[in-house]
Amino acid sequence: MSLMFEEESGIDEVAERIASDDAAVRRIAVMELAEVSFDPEAELLAIKALSDADGDVRLEAARVLYEFDGDAVAQALVDALQDSEEKVRLAAAETLFENKDGSVAPILIKALQSTTDSFVMAALLRALREHRVAETQQIALQGLTHADASVRREAVGVLAYLKAEEVVLALMDAARNDADPEVRRVAVGSLVFSKTDKSCEVLQGALQDDNWQVREEAAFVIGKLGRQECVDALIAAMDDGYWEVCVKSARSLGQLKSRKAVEVLGSALGHGMSNLRKEAAASLGEIGDKSARPYLLQAQEDVDPDVRKLVQWALQRIG
Repeated sequence: MSLMFEEESGIDEVAERIASDDAAVRRIAVMELAEVSFDPEAELLAIKALSDADGDVRLEAARVLYEFDGDAVAQALVDALQDSEEKVRLAAAETLFENKDGSVAPILIKALQSTTDSFVMAALLRALREHRVAETQQIALQGLTHADASVRREAVGVLAYLKAEEVVLALMDAARNDADPEVRRVAVGSLVFSKTDKSCEVLQGALQDDNWQVREEAAFVIGKLGRQECVDALIAAMDDGYWEVCVKSARSLGQLKSRKAVEVLGSALGHGMSNLRKEAAASLGEIGDKSARPYLLQAQEDVDPDVRKLVQWALQRIG
């Protein structure tokens, strides 16, 4: 029995209420379709509800279609991306994204090839991202030059999930030159899949981007890739005006186990932001160099108990 409704309704009763003249009744009935999703008629009713005259009913239909899959559902959601109400369009886009049924990819690709609407394009690219369909590569590359930043951002996501080395140059170009900081940030993040040495130069450049979130992403990716060539750039980034960038830089220096970073990490143990002090202590422990001992001993009485714990852990690691 559903926790949402007082008693479980059969498909016939739900269908009867979906035909009600009262939009509020229809909306609740559409929500109840999730309770009878095992019945083939439930899918048909949910799809039909996407054409209801009431926007709230259509909204619930777009949401409840998460319970169903298949070509008919995918096509109905694609059509709903052009609904007259934004809330319905957003719900349809989210349901398409959550639907991991790879068999519907051809429908999404066909729709993508036949639309010029920026919202629809972005939603379809996002929905296709985790399907990792090779046919989307060329479409996504074209999307990198689209005038709308949301399309470019989702195109980067598709290419990143494909993990195709031949598109890395395009991703690096987006990381360097895109006018939108969020596109640059996502493009920098996509380089975590790259094996080319050329990415190091791009990441070092991204550590000096005008946008702090791009710099933060670059610091994170350098650590993930284990790029020792970027140690000096990370050390310089420890002086960033945004503590979030410093935290990621400290973490990556620990991952790289760079002895060159001991001094700057030791100095960070006196920073006013406890998150940075914790990361610095942890990274000094990861590096394990005895030259960090004086800094750690001085930080043993830190006001933050979590910092003190990490300082003790680091001292034990050093020995």
